[in-house]
Amino acid sequence: MQADRVYLSEIYSAIQGEGLLVGARQIFIRFNICDLRCAWCDTPESLVKTRDCNVEVDAGKREFESILNPIDIQHIPSYISRLNPALHHSISFTGGEPLIQYQAFNKLITAIRSVTDIPLFLETGGHKPDALKKVINHFDFISMDFKLPSSAKAGNYFVEHKEFFICALDFNKNLTIKIVVTSDTDMNELADSIEMVKNVSEKYENKPVIFLQPVTPINDTKPPNELELLKLQSKMIQKYPYVRVVPQVHKLIGQR
Repeated sequence: MQADRVYLSEIYSAIQGEGLLVGARQIFIRFNICDLRCAWCDTPESLVKTRDCNVEVDAGKREFESILNPIDIQHIPSYISRLNPALHHSISFTGGEPLIQYQAFNKLITAIRSVTDIPLFLETGGHKPDALKKVINHFDFISMDFKLPSSAKAGNYFVEHKEFFICALDFNKNLTIKIVVTSDTDMNELADSIEMVKNVSEKYENKPVIFLQPVTPINDTKPPNELELLKLQSKMIQKYPYVRVVPQVHKLIGQR
């Protein structure tokens, strides 16, 4: 991967619909390429390298320009500037899996910092701790996933999640954890994840909030029903009190 170019699928302005910053206005930089294939993925176009990246021309107008991939990093500040960063709380690196292209982050973030100093927010699958260690100092907020094998159907990343979690806590970042839950979610897997979060976070002052996110229905993947969701949260709170249930709010209000 060339360190002076990146594969992106979108750059646009929208309202954050997940986790701690729900409701905040952000500039989203959506990276191409993901090595996972989660059952609920709602951005399949970002899983692989695409020929073009759609760049919003004016913040919130939903008029896009197609830019050929891979994109020269030196051009990205101009795309950010025309979205009026002052309107935004932060810039989200999302995907895809942004950390696959971590080698380009130093140049990319230096370029972004030439036009704005608003906070940077990393949204990641939480399974690439080695990459995180190389770039974590750049980010003000981190949202990591815990992928439960029973619901994600994308493999078991418990070890990687734990290492990633510890790294983020060591650097005292504003860290949150997202766990997508479905009607297939295994209670034992969820309990193991919560137990790990509880045990690891005991020695840290800042206790990260866990967001249980009922899956937005897609294909055959369905969310827990009302009673199942209450049961899941109750089980978690008995072990770790910092648990909230928040759906994908951007889907409810017509955002990207």
